[in-house]
Amino acid sequence: MKRFDDSAQLLILAGFAVGVGIVVLTIMLNNVIYASNIASESSIDTSRNDIENAISMTTEAYEDAYRSATEAGPFNNTIFEQYLNGYEEMAARNYAIAGLTFNLDNNTLHEAYMTKNGLFDGEDDWTIVRNVNTTDVFLFEVNDTSTLGNSSNSFMITITNSTGLLWSVELYNSSGNINITVTDQSSVIEQHVATSQINVTGDMKDYTVPASFQFDSHTSGNDYSINIVNGSNVIAYCTLNGTLTTGEPFTFARYFVAKPTITMHSREMSITREIPTSLPGRVS
Repeated sequence: MKRFDDSAQLLILAGFAVGVGIVVLTIMLNNVIYASNIASESSIDTSRNDIENAISMTTEAYEDAYRSATEAGPFNNTIFEQYLNGYEEMAARNYAIAGLTFNLDNNTLHEAYMTKNGLFDGEDDWTIVRNVNTTDVFLFEVNDTSTLGNSSNSFMITITNSTGLLWSVELYNSSGNINITVTDQSSVIEQHVATSQINVTGDMKDYTVPASFQFDSHTSGNDYSINIVNGSNVIAYCTLNGTLTTGEPFTFARYFVAKPTITMHSREMSITREIPTSLPGRVS
């Protein structure tokens, strides 16, 4: 009977030890999995931040390169290329410290469509700026009217507020000229024909020819947005600047668009991104 009791106690102890071992093993395994997941998420967050920073820096580098290339006069492609080559070398050295390779490709400038990203396949209908109080400069230039749509697919810039349309200008190609139709909430208020430049706030067309657009009289005293409609139906230079309702200045300027591609590699990831960049872009 004593031997039987001893065996039973040993069995109970052995079972208890096995149970404790299973619990300990489970806890250790869970800790390993948790630590692995945390490291993986940290790596993903780091990679995402690296890419976002690279996109922001590359956009600013192109804008600064364009500005440097036009400071002394007409666009100087040599200065533009030298600036970007220097940026690529600097960025590659900095990212190498973090175990990343960085490559930049395509320094070519392209004529810009009036889509959101400046490319033909970009978003057609979009808002340039909201909460505008006054617009001091509003001009655009179509150097090649063959890129402009006809009357059935015209390009438009609209001015809207919370109640709807305040003012709009519609452009389309008519026998090689730019047909311009200006409307308010309910009717056509002006019609003009131009060959290239439309200066809305200056009430001029083709640089020196007077042309009334009635922009200030229809927007003054309103909090409004400036919007693009059918942006892929025109290639144009565009400059807008003025003041927001907060009192802050705003500027939108697009003469060209660049399409740089950045590639970044590490042991955990490999990412390639195209970054459409409007130039001259931001204003310092």
